Amino acid sequence: MKIKSQISNAIKKKLFNTLIINEEVFSQMAEKEILSDKQEKYGYDTNIDNIQQSMAVQTYKKELVIEHILDDKTYSFKNALLILNPYKISLLTAVLIFNTDMKCMVKYKIKGIRGSKDYIMCDDTYTTRHRVPITGLYENAYNIVQIYLLDENQKVLDSNKIMIHTPELKGKLETGVEVTGYIGDDSNKFMLVTGGYSGSTYAFDNNGNVRFILGRPSHPYGIHELGNGRFLYAEKYMRQPNYGNAHSVVMHEMDYMGRVHRTFLHPNGYHHWAVREKNSGNYLIASSSITDSFAENMIIEMNPKTGNVIRGINVNDLFDDTYVTRSDWAHINSFDYIPEEDCVIVSMRNIHTLAKISLRNNELIWLIANPKFYTKTEQKDKVLKPAGHIDWFFQQHAVSLLEYDSEAKKYKVILFDNHTANRRPVKYFDKVERSNVLILNIDEKNGTVSQEKRVPTSLSITRSNAMVTDDGKYIYAMCGNLKEDIDGCRAKIYKYDYDSGECVTEISCKKDFFSGREIQFDIKELSKTICGNGAIVVGNLKTPIYKDGSFDKFYNSADIREYKENTTEECFENGLPVMLRIVGDILQIYSRDHLIKKVYLYDEKGIYVHDFSDTEQKSQIFIKHKYYINVPLAQIKNGRYNIAVNIGDNIYKTGYWIKKHSINSGTMNN
Repeated sequence: MKIKSQISNAIKKKLFNTLIINEEVFSQMAEKEILSDKQEKYGYDTNIDNIQQSMAVQTYKKELVIEHILDDKTYSFKNALLILNPYKISLLTAVLIFNTDMKCMVKYKIKGIRGSKDYIMCDDTYTTRHRVPITGLYENAYNIVQIYLLDENQKVLDSNKIMIHTPELKGKLETGVEVTGYIGDDSNKFMLVTGGYSGSTYAFDNNGNVRFILGRPSHPYGIHELGNGRFLYAEKYMRQPNYGNAHSVVMHEMDYMGRVHRTFLHPNGYHHWAVREKNSGNYLIASSSITDSFAENMIIEMNPKTGNVIRGINVNDLFDDTYVTRSDWAHINSFDYIPEEDCVIVSMRNIHTLAKISLRNNELIWLIANPKFYTKTEQKDKVLKPAGHIDWFFQQHAVSLLEYDSEAKKYKVILFDNHTANRRPVKYFDKVERSNVLILNIDEKNGTVSQEKRVPTSLSITRSNAMVTDDGKYIYAMCGNLKEDIDGCRAKIYKYDYDSGECVTEISCKKDFFSGREIQFDIKELSKTICGNGAIVVGNLKTPIYKDGSFDKFYNSADIREYKENTTEECFENGLPVMLRIVGDILQIYSRDHLIKKVYLYDEKGIYVHDFSDTEQKSQIFIKHKYYINVPLAQIKNGRYNIAVNIGDNIYKTGYWIKKHSINSGTMNN
């Protein structure tokens, strides 16, 4: 069926001469698109009810639909097509599609409401094919959007008006933001907060009106800005068991329209932090070693096109064993990259330490911490000497570079001093119940560090970050996880005058978050298609191992039981999983941490065994976590397989089966 007839048969309505379709209709249209065999190779017949295409595949099929609409030249400026929430992720967005006879550029204005100013965006790309990403919509509102066509001198050639109704954010998506005091005059800049255990990823304007929100929950560490209009998003519930907090093994490169450009799979897992190298474009990501019992102790460098890990740094190799007293002894929670030196400045929360590390030489350059902490270690000579008084930080987060001169070896960093010491008690901790923003100056040649500024703020016991505005006039303290609620709020954001330290703005957030920052949408990048024929799911997870032989003969039949699915919470107490699903080329099973030891895919000839018993969980906190474990299917041979799981001393036949086939051969019968 052609695109035009698909739309004409869809549920639709007209408003201000604009045809409107919702995300469900758009998704149905996209299902009919065919991708290259590099992007979607396999299909699955199964009695598992929940089968999903990977998010990257869903995005690319929708991108093809938009390209075909523009190819058909069906919609004009006065009779355009509007798709609400097109990618089903970024809820307060829409895309307007139309063709023009002559090349022109597009500007739009969202009329300000609830005390906020008009929001104006302009794409200076000249084209006859227009896909206008509309961002910055108000939630729970009838948004009036004025659209303009402009010539090369920005003279208005034509205009049109549309109305976009957006939903009210409820339940887990409810935000609750209140702004007191001056926050700024730029109506195109928003404050974004992300992560936390109860919050979501959303952005609000100067009056606290929500103007962006992801309808899909992120990992508690939130999303990570890449600096090119995109961010990395780690799946909250697709994890790999390890010796501590199970980390996500599936991460997406996304943009603020909710498009997934590429999906990355990596067996070590991703956690707190990620940055993009400005020189190479590669990604530096916080990870863990998996050949030992340590966690949150690595930084890996990944190629963004292939998902291949180019190199990694393990901090276990850089320190003696004085403080290696637990799996999560270092707890890397942030870092910043210096491209001219191929170095990172790293925050390691559980040893109250900042460090500069050479990635090129796998070498520890210097440390910043109270010198007392390293007196009896082999690293004592690496500690920078205090130049003047320093108020020492404890269990800090979010170190970042404000300024640096690689030739002079001088650096200015900012960090959030959470100022708690429960993970690594030290005798010199002052027990003052206040967090702080710290700005430090480092003179590497002289081996010194000095304190430029310390701004006390509300006690935020974990997470949180700090930043200086682009004009250098203000400091933000993002107190993302308050020790105690303030006026019923779990988090606070304070804006301080850089020189005086006076608080000029106070923002209250009902829910906690991991970090916050200012953002501005790049409409020009968001208007570009991301269609291509290259691989869009890259990297590899740990794969099942094949064994020849009959399943019932290979394993003691006395230990094999028939599994009866119980979908109540009680099943976790009985030690049984509750849900199976297939997402892309991954079989996923939802269960409690370390509950399932092995997963079996078997037929009459042999067995694929996926072993999850190579780690153990010692924490009573993390062992209660529930998430999907991942069994990749891409490397198994085409065919029909039954599914069994090993829990405790027993093996359970689940009653589920999958039949894998190549898409090009068509869907096979059961």
